[in-house]
Amino acid sequence: MSDTKDKEISILMVIGLFHPVVGGAEKACQTLSKRLMKKGISVTILTQYRDGFPEHEVIDGIPVFRKMKGWHPLGITYMFSVLSFLIKNRGCFDIIQCFGLFLFVPPAVLIKYIFKKKVVLRLMCSGTCGDFSGIKQLTFKRLIVDAAKRCDRIVCLSQDIKRELLQYHFAPEKLVSIPNGVDIEQFAPLTKAEQQNSKNICFIGRIEVQKGLEFLIKAMCVVTKRENDVKLLIVGRGEQRVYLEDLCHRLKLEDHIAFVGEQDNVLSYYHQSAFVILPSESEGMSNVLLESMACALPIVTTDVGGNIELVGKRKKEIMNPNGGRYFICENGILISPQDVDSLAEAIVQLLRNKTLTKSMGYSARKHVEESYSLNQVTGQYSALYRMLHDSNPYH
Repeated sequence: MSDTKDKEISILMVIGLFHPVVGGAEKACQTLSKRLMKKGISVTILTQYRDGFPEHEVIDGIPVFRKMKGWHPLGITYMFSVLSFLIKNRGCFDIIQCFGLFLFVPPAVLIKYIFKKKVVLRLMCSGTCGDFSGIKQLTFKRLIVDAAKRCDRIVCLSQDIKRELLQYHFAPEKLVSIPNGVDIEQFAPLTKAEQQNSKNICFIGRIEVQKGLEFLIKAMCVVTKRENDVKLLIVGRGEQRVYLEDLCHRLKLEDHIAFVGEQDNVLSYYHQSAFVILPSESEGMSNVLLESMACALPIVTTDVGGNIELVGKRKKEIMNPNGGRYFICENGILISPQDVDSLAEAIVQLLRNKTLTKSMGYSARKHVEESYSLNQVTGQYSALYRMLHDSNPYH
């Protein structure tokens, strides 16, 4: 696909929150948008209004409009704010891409029929904290799902998301599998000369219930009795931080767990860690896991969402002494959510077996290079947009 053709396409990304809010979806949207702009595809962001931030600004060369606002118990004014923006600016985009299943989907689909635009929906997560669970309390949840089924394509980050969509009777021919991508040049392993024998382990992400940090901290009680020099670095911010810091104090783990807050440069934390842990209750496709794998680090994670695909083929099942089990996989170790004992055993296993840790890290880097590089993923989105654009007789 040539960049000359790509310049004909204009994309409006619609997402609930955007920079400076940093989460998985926000980061994926910003990173993808920047890469698409480099390929000559025009991108504009429509996001939610926030006090203290301008309604319009340019971030990384991308126009950002914070125009979705007016919360109402029924969500009516929110949807009208989206519809108003789409109508006023209908000449500025060919394709609408919605990040997540929310109140902005029905207005986008209405514009599809009135003004002959194409609409792409990208779900963010499956499971108990996923998109479908997130709209259950909304009055217009049925309208949102019915509108979503009328989108031209629905992007599935993982096979788990695809299965969930099929359970809700979405048309199989509309489902497109495109994972999250990672910049494998930015996120790269240290050279042999730079490598160190680290006993640091790392969690990076939002400090919220979904991420399962309470169970990781409880697992550290077991780990520290067997590996006294281990240290867990918790990078990020969120509503659970105060609770979890108090839990660390009650368990006397202050010397082994450090809350370092949200960091602009997470790469340095990957580089000072032996491996990365993500004990989520539910997940879409974690940018953190992709970044850590690109840095040639093994991952210890739960068997939910896209984690299952990232960790690779299961090679060996291990029953832990206190019940439960975990799996040695190509790129790391897979456990069940909330399984504290198995999580502790997995951490000790990797801390003590440097040969296994190194081989998993090498395999993780190779897996990301082959299937999840940002260039590949951007190319897949470009191809999708080109196909939809060229199939629209009104262009």
